[in-house]
Amino acid sequence: MIEVTINQEDFRIPAGRIAEIVVVISNKGEKKEEVTFRILSSLEMRDASLEWSISITGVKKEEQKLLVTKEENTQLEYKIDVPAHRRKEIYVTITSPRASEIGDVGHFKFEVIHSEGLWAKEVKIRIESAIVAVKTTIGQEIKVARDIGLKSKIHGWKEIYAVLAPYNLKGYVFVETSRPDKVLSLIRGIKDAKGVVRGEMHIEEIKHYLTPTPTIHRISVGDIVELVEGPFKGEHAKVIQIDETKDEITVELFAAMVPIPITVKAEAVRLLEKEEGE
Repeated sequence: MIEVTINQEDFRIPAGRIAEIVVVISNKGEKKEEVTFRILSSLEMRDASLEWSISITGVKKEEQKLLVTKEENTQLEYKIDVPAHRRKEIYVTITSPRASEIGDVGHFKFEVIHSEGLWAKEVKIRIESAIVAVKTTIGQEIKVARDIGLKSKIHGWKEIYAVLAPYNLKGYVFVETSRPDKVLSLIRGIKDAKGVVRGEMHIEEIKHYLTPTPTIHRISVGDIVELVEGPFKGEHAKVIQIDETKDEITVELFAAMVPIPITVKAEAVRLLEKEEGE
C-alpha cells in the first residue's frame, strides 16, 4: 500500500524565484514497490517562449532537469524502489522565468504511479509582486523614494510597480516589484540609498503602513515638528497646544527671536521627535 504526501501545493513567488516541493512516498505494504514519479506542466504565460526550470533529486542523489515552455511541455520522470515499511523523499525545485509577468501561472501535475494505481496532485505557482525594503539615510526617505521612481521610469523598468516611504518608518522605503533582483541595480548611484534588505515580503506584511493614522493623533504637546507648508515651510518648532476638534496644532518656532505661537492645520507639520519620556 502506497501513501503519498506533499509539503505545499500553492505558491506565490516573484519572477525568477524558486518553489521547493518535497514529495514523501511511504510503502505501508509487505513487499518492495517500484514507483514512477512524473511531472507534467501546463503554463499560462503572456510570453510563450519563456522557460521554467524543473529539477528532481531523490534517493539516487543524481539530479534530473527539464526546461519547459508554454508550447513545449515534455514530461519528466523519476523511478525509485521503496522497500516495505519504508518511505522515500523526492525533492523538486521549480524555477520561474526571470522575465515572467505578474499573473503568469505554472500548473504542474505531480503523479506517482505504483502497482495499486495512480496518485495525482496539482502544484500551482503564481507570479506576483514582492516588497523589497531599501535602506536609506534617516530623513531622506521621501527623496530616495522619488529618485527610485524617477530612475525606473527613465530606464523603462516596468517591473517596478510602486515605491512607498511610510511616514512612521525611518531609514527605509519599500519597493513593489516582480523582479526583486533588479532593485539593487536600480538604487546604484542614488544618493542616500544605502542598500537592500535581504529577502522579500508580501504586501500583507506592510498593509499597516498603507492606512496611516491621522497626523493629529500621532502628535503630543512637547513634540518637535517640521512645518511642511506655508510661509514657515522647513522651520522646526515645538508643539505647545493641540485642538483635535479643529484639527489644528499650535507651535513655537525655534528660529524666532521671540517665541510667538503659530497655529496651523495638523497636515501642515511632520513629526520629527517625540517628547522625552514618551
